[in-house]
Amino acid sequence: MIRSLTIKRFYHSLRVLGIETSCDDTAAAVVDSNRTIISQVCRNQFKYHQPWGGIVPNIAKNHHYANLVPVVAEVMKDIEWNTIAAIATSIKPGLVISLWQGIKFTRQLLEKYTHLSFIPIHHMEAHALTVRLTHDVPFPYMVLLASGGHCILAIVEDIDKFYRLGETQDIAPGEAFDKSARELKLHKHPLVENMVGGAAIGYLAREGDEKRYQLITSKYSAKMRDCSFSFGGMLSRIRRVIAKGGLYSESSNVDEQKLKDFSACIQSSIVRHIETRVHRAILFCDAVQKPQWKRRLVYE
Repeated sequence: MIRSLTIKRFYHSLRVLGIETSCDDTAAAVVDSNRTIISQVCRNQFKYHQPWGGIVPNIAKNHHYANLVPVVAEVMKDIEWNTIAAIATSIKPGLVISLWQGIKFTRQLLEKYTHLSFIPIHHMEAHALTVRLTHDVPFPYMVLLASGGHCILAIVEDIDKFYRLGETQDIAPGEAFDKSARELKLHKHPLVENMVGGAAIGYLAREGDEKRYQLITSKYSAKMRDCSFSFGGMLSRIRRVIAKGGLYSESSNVDEQKLKDFSACIQSSIVRHIETRVHRAILFCDAVQKPQWKRRLVYE
């Protein structure tokens, strides 16, 4: 009995250093087993990628290399290394050359602090579990993960048990936003020159008419009857409309309202496509009649 209490007391004092470099943000945090975030630091690279209209892998890699040491030093500023039990580092999925910066740096730390254990992290699984770090959400629950590189709809049944309902078949919604903004050359438009991708489109869409252009046809809607996502065909349609309608933002005679309307259509079409799949997933969960699959929707 005394031994079990000791183990329990040790468990509740466990601290882990997390390192994240899967895309363009260099981030680190120390979290304990009581789900308390003790410290966290994040450095983004927005200003370096903005002139290119999206993430440039080599630029991301170089800034991770420069940022990792100061970011981890800052997050560990008031924490002793002998109180850290393990390092948890993203190893997939993501930009490979960015991930490798975090992995190589973790190796150096493990060689220096030999008492540390290593926990490899699948960062999409981590996203799916993040809600349990900040809220008391019981298993199981449904999660939608939509980002620049991925779009996944899944049931989270346990810490290491996921039932995947659907995933992107070509490109992710964030990539569709980025490429649409790049095709429109929004990074050169005075209204949104300090924004990238979805942020620029979202800003313009606030004053746009989402019904002016038809980007999702009945043929496109009927193409996939499961919970998978496909934004490739939509992006091709967006490119054709841009080329045909002269919607390049750098053009001297571009109709600003037309640009806002088209941005609203892009945003609405992508969101409606996601909504359709989420609705199908809810119907599926009802149909299989698993009592533990309740209608808990968690957006990360």
